Amino acid sequence: MATKTKQSGPTAGELRESLEQDVKAYLASGKKITMIPNGVSGVDSTKGTKNIALGRAKKR
Repeated sequence: MATKTKQSGPTAGELRESLEQDVKAYLASGKKITMIPNGVSGVDSTKGTKNIALGRAKKR
């Protein structure tokens, strides 16, 4: 017989409700939410090189 594991933390429904309350409070404070189209990056390519290096580091 399988045993049920006790879930720790809030359920998905509780998280959803909490997020909805947070969004309502944010909008009620007069702030706006800006929708960003799919495919748009937050990386500004005009600022030069990035601080991260993907891949293995070169041996010296």
